Amino acid sequence: MIAAGKFRPVMDSEFALEDAALAHARMETSGHVGKIVLKVE
Repeated sequence: MIAAGKFRPVMDSEFALEDAALAHARMETSGHVGKIVLKVE
């Protein structure tokens, strides 16, 4: 199903690695639905 594109994760938000504290604060609010992603470049 993943390869066919029929199943995808729900994404809430993306944060740069240096904004990890903001991502953690977002997670603590429990107001998110889906994944909170840290972008590493």
